[in-house]
Amino acid sequence: MNDFMAARAQMALSLGFHIVFAAIGMAMPVLMVLAEWAWIRRRNAVDRILAERWAKGTAVLFAIGAVSGTALSFELGLLWPTFMRHAGPMVGMPFSLEGFAFFLEAIFLGIYLYGWNRVSERVHILAGAMVAVSGIASGALVIAANAWMNTPQDSMS
Repeated sequence: MNDFMAARAQMALSLGFHIVFAAIGMAMPVLMVLAEWAWIRRRNAVDRILAERWAKGTAVLFAIGAVSGTALSFELGLLWPTFMRHAGPMVGMPFSLEGFAFFLEAIFLGIYLYGWNRVSERVHILAGAMVAVSGIASGALVIAANAWMNTPQDSMS
């Protein structure tokens, strides 16, 4: 196996691993918020237990996604330096904004996880909604960068 095929294989393995956790990690906060919303409306203890358990699952998925996404960002620069020299100015902004969305997601996930019985119900469910929104925004920004990489256009022309 030559270096090119080894780099492709490593990137494929990393992406294949990351995409599973990222996709589930974008959907899980929506389910978590819906379960909490049901608890607020019905006061059924099962809804709150479900929201709390899905919150823990969201935290695990977030951590795995963060680590695997960080590995991918290093792989882009280390395995494909010529590509990134040319594409970096185009994909840099969506990836930077994705980092901002990621940090927002982390902040609101912390509020959500540690906010049970510490903040008002309104603030708590809003924090959960922000986890979902920032996670989806993060995914959309990565897809925007990927869309350009698949159909590159010179923005200066």
